[in-house]
Amino acid sequence: MKKMERLVGIIYALKEHKKLTAGQIAEKFEVSERTIYRDIEALSQLNIPIIALEGFGGGYEIDDNYFVPSVAFSENEILYLLMSLRLGELINVPNMREDYESLKYKLLNILDDHKKGKYLQLLNRITFFINKIAPESYRGDMMQSILESFFEYKNLQIKYYTPKKDEFMEREITPYLLFFDDGGWYLKGYCHVRKEERCFRLDRIHQMDITENTYPPKEIHDYFENKANNRECIDVTLEMNLYLYETVKQDYIFKHAIKEEGVDKVRLKFSTYLEDVLKLSIINAEEVTIIEPPELIDQLKQACKKILNKYEQL
Repeated sequence: MKKMERLVGIIYALKEHKKLTAGQIAEKFEVSERTIYRDIEALSQLNIPIIALEGFGGGYEIDDNYFVPSVAFSENEILYLLMSLRLGELINVPNMREDYESLKYKLLNILDDHKKGKYLQLLNRITFFINKIAPESYRGDMMQSILESFFEYKNLQIKYYTPKKDEFMEREITPYLLFFDDGGWYLKGYCHVRKEERCFRLDRIHQMDITENTYPPKEIHDYFENKANNRECIDVTLEMNLYLYETVKQDYIFKHAIKEEGVDKVRLKFSTYLEDVLKLSIINAEEVTIIEPPELIDQLKQACKKILNKYEQL
């Protein structure tokens, strides 16, 4: 976050909390207390009415009469953005906590105290359930480096920890895709050491630098085109418990399914990716029965045998 953006964020934070210590402000914006002291001095030089309270229980306040201009949003737009911010907080976007805090305070400042209280109470009753691996932290300004490499089409040099070998490895990668899955952030790209596509967990990257080595934009185009073409899509016929179908019928894999409904079961014909229908069949083994194709049934049998053999040996 740039200094000017942080200064504005501090103003909104003080307006929201009425009083904060330098330590509390530093924690919210992930900087040192010394930086906050300099920021407070800069705000004072800009004639922002910051009040310093000395002694035990001291801190900083901003004059209640100081007016902070608000951006024009409707109340529904504010609620939508606050809900989106809640989701952003849960998925822990790397290196963007201070931006999250600043935007949250800007949005809350638009509301009067009564509506602000109502919205905060409402948000406490809304959550997003996400399977988490819960990484402890992301090092450095990793997100900014990744975004810059995307913009400039430059390779990244990383120092990556491999738990299996308990060692750090140097890698130069051409980054293709940044994605969030099961609680963590991942970077997929071409590894110039392994000479193949690899996936890296961001919390296991201990150092990241942008290189001067560039790659053509066409490489990214080809990656996404091949990714779409290489996923194995098959025609499937299955029977499903009617109650389960009512629960999952909005799933994207059933969007174009041909349905034959019975008394307590429904027969579905559709095309989907192999891994999706295997997962569906294993998780809902009692409610789902695959009818066709035979090769999919064989793959499901093999998967079940591997699981059975594993636990029979215990």
